Amino acid sequence: MIGTVEYTIDELARVADTTVRSVRVYHERGLLPSPDVRGRIGYYDVNHLSRLQTISRLLSRGMKLNGIRELLEAWDRGDGLAEILGVPDQPDETAPAATAPAAPAPELPEYMRKALAATDPLEAYRLANPRCCDLATRLIDAGLPASAAFGLVERFRVDVDQAVDRYAAELFFHLAGKPFAQSDRTPGDRNDFETNIAIARLMTNRAAAELIDQVLSRHTDPLPSDDPVP
Repeated sequence: MIGTVEYTIDELARVADTTVRSVRVYHERGLLPSPDVRGRIGYYDVNHLSRLQTISRLLSRGMKLNGIRELLEAWDRGDGLAEILGVPDQPDETAPAATAPAAPAPELPEYMRKALAATDPLEAYRLANPRCCDLATRLIDAGLPASAAFGLVERFRVDVDQAVDRYAAELFFHLAGKPFAQSDRTPGDRNDFETNIAIARLMTNRAAAELIDQVLSRHTDPLPSDDPVP
């Protein structure tokens, strides 16, 4: 087609800043679609280039090829970020009404809704929750399906979010808000308020990290040598 950008495998590798061998490996592992073969030469287009750049980004984040392949396959099926993360999607308003009433799907967070139309299904998730994405990537590398890995991490994130919401306002009120409310609210009082907020956040963060570590240790510390193994 006139105006269509095409690349040979050498040109594609050069433009994508990778190697011809890597491109061939991605073909063999099912990550990259086959080129348009004319005669004895394969021609690649911008879609191949975009896919290759996505693979390179995910590899740079520590993901393995098997995990990347599963994510890309889900994306190609049109699953969208909601299915990949294991989060219920919004109901289809054009579908026929169900015979039995069903609970409405929860509204997706803003960063997920923005990611639904993104080329890279993990980009917005990593930007919003880099450590959560690292944990999910590790789970995928350990053999857990991508949808299950991100669903598990997302449930963990939601539970932590709800736990912090239950206590943050009260903790911050006693540690910073109440002293400021009882002050003359001078510029110096405002400076003290900002300092107290920063200290309250740091102390709460450290206390939460210690509590989480104590719980995790109960699940990960080895048994004493004299304890019977079940």
